[in-house]
Amino acid sequence: MSFILRRISTTKTGKQIVRDQPLPGDTITLGREGSNIIHVADLAVNPHHATISSTDGRHVRVAASEGLGFDLNGRSETVADIDSGAGGELRFGGHRLTIAREDENIILLVERIDDLSQSSKDVDEAKAFSLQGVMIGKRMGAWAFGMLMLLAFLIGPIWAWYSYRQVNERPEGYHADSAWLSGPLSSAHASLKNDCQSCHVEPFVAVTDKACVGCHTGEHKTMSMAHANAPTAMLLAARHPPGVGERILAGFAKTFNKPQGRCVECHTEHEGSGPMPATPQKFCADCHDGMSARLKTAGHPTTLADAADFGTSHPEFRPLVRAAPGAKLARAAAGKGTVDYNGLKFPHDMHLQATGGVARMAASFRGRYDFGKKLECQNCHRVEADGVRVKPVEMERDCAMCHSLAFETVGGTTRTLRHGEPDQVVADLTAYYRSTPPARPLQLGGMQRRRPGAYAEGQVYNIYFREVAVRPSRAEDAVRAVFSKGGACYDCHTIFAPQAGNSWQVAAVSQTARYLQKGWFDHDAHRETDCADCHTAAPGSKTSTDLLVPGLRQCRDCHVGEGGARIVKVETATESPCAMCHEYHSDGGQPWVPNRQRKVNAAATTNKPLRGTYSVSAITGTGARGLYNVTWRTPSLHAARRGG
Repeated sequence: MSFILRRISTTKTGKQIVRDQPLPGDTITLGREGSNIIHVADLAVNPHHATISSTDGRHVRVAASEGLGFDLNGRSETVADIDSGAGGELRFGGHRLTIAREDENIILLVERIDDLSQSSKDVDEAKAFSLQGVMIGKRMGAWAFGMLMLLAFLIGPIWAWYSYRQVNERPEGYHADSAWLSGPLSSAHASLKNDCQSCHVEPFVAVTDKACVGCHTGEHKTMSMAHANAPTAMLLAARHPPGVGERILAGFAKTFNKPQGRCVECHTEHEGSGPMPATPQKFCADCHDGMSARLKTAGHPTTLADAADFGTSHPEFRPLVRAAPGAKLARAAAGKGTVDYNGLKFPHDMHLQATGGVARMAASFRGRYDFGKKLECQNCHRVEADGVRVKPVEMERDCAMCHSLAFETVGGTTRTLRHGEPDQVVADLTAYYRSTPPARPLQLGGMQRRRPGAYAEGQVYNIYFREVAVRPSRAEDAVRAVFSKGGACYDCHTIFAPQAGNSWQVAAVSQTARYLQKGWFDHDAHRETDCADCHTAAPGSKTSTDLLVPGLRQCRDCHVGEGGARIVKVETATESPCAMCHEYHSDGGQPWVPNRQRKVNAAATTNKPLRGTYSVSAITGTGARGLYNVTWRTPSLHAARRGG
């Protein structure tokens, strides 16, 4: 036994077309939903209206499923048992279902006899139960939405630009072309918030270098010498060969009037309201990664080492040093022990000892000079206001509290030898011995009791006046003692004895203000770090010729590459792109610090001392009285020149 679904449709000419379809199983579902075996597209029919089943192959049971019944031979029923041999007619909405029998099969004949329900007739079923019935069509909606987008994001922005193209500053409020902004301006350009046309001069034209140079007039002039003076062919040969994707992007950029090499390729804007983001490392690595081989192949050999990432591929530092006394500054050779002759004699190990005479003297000054139990690096070395350079060590400011140059006290005022002026030292000592008599013995005082006998009195008299007679000649011995071993100048300076027509000479002291000319180091950013953590050789240095500038290894203890790449274990890693230490425009300041924030001290970069540096009154006047607490010791003289 099986059910056969028979459908009869009538053509426009009145011809009937009969189609039979065998139905599987003993139970047939009927309803409006498409998953039913007999699908009746009529809103008067429930989605799952009824089930039709037969257990013996002859009798058919029809049962309503969702409460809405059906008509059987003119009567409304919810359940009906029909003999297929006798037949029966059922009505579901505008459709008629006739049950009949042919041979061993039960025929289910479905015909539409009336118009569909008003809902089905007027609207589509999907529209009747969704917003689609009250919305405009998809095509019309697409056109309307497209026109709205065109008005909001093309016509409106163009009109806004055209309306304010001659205005220096726009009024506050919303402007249609702000829809094109990819983000707020950086803090450096925040003042241009309402002056878009200062950079975007022409519509649909990318920002040009001319617009940048209109305000930044000096940057191209201060471009680093390595880039400004290099031939164009050399700069092009240094660049990494572009890949397929890069060539495609370059082609698109050229098509849309965005040439390569513009300022905005490095100095990107509209990335956030904070400081302008640093130039990405890729900008530098595109050339400097493998550059030496490419330049050599192109006929432009270079001494620059390749650099791709600070954490993994960076050459060793080559600071500026003086390889011999009096030599000019030159970059240290890579991979060799480095010395720096600055003209001083200074043992760091003695001054940084935790015990000994220096430590005890430092401890005794704790109340006046903020010393600790021993000397620290910052007690003598002071950083400039910009946080980068270190101030040159000055005798009066950094050394005089321990190494005194005092030689006389007059009325509570201490006279000192003039530091840095050997000729003045000679003149002061000569004048002192010529104009100042030795202390008068008490025995020669008018009211002093004397020992009996003329001999004792005559002996004192002779000794005193002999000392007065030879005192002017002792100036030369005093000068020699100051400049000789054990003297005030000899222990720290290299002394040249007088030669024909010359006086005593002191080797020039040359303190390098900035050892690493190719990069910047910010001491302020490392204030929480002890000096000895980076300057690891200082506690053991016995001579001032030891170069104590940290090397690449010390920096890699904390600093890794831009993406965190490293070749050594780092506990607290600081990602360090190229722009953190290097600059493209050599304008004399730190990278990424605006000119208005830079504090330049000319004395830190020249050999000219500040005005008043050597003024005695500045350190021995009434405002600083008590700075020295010393007792002058007469220089040791030859036995033949001693009095008595």
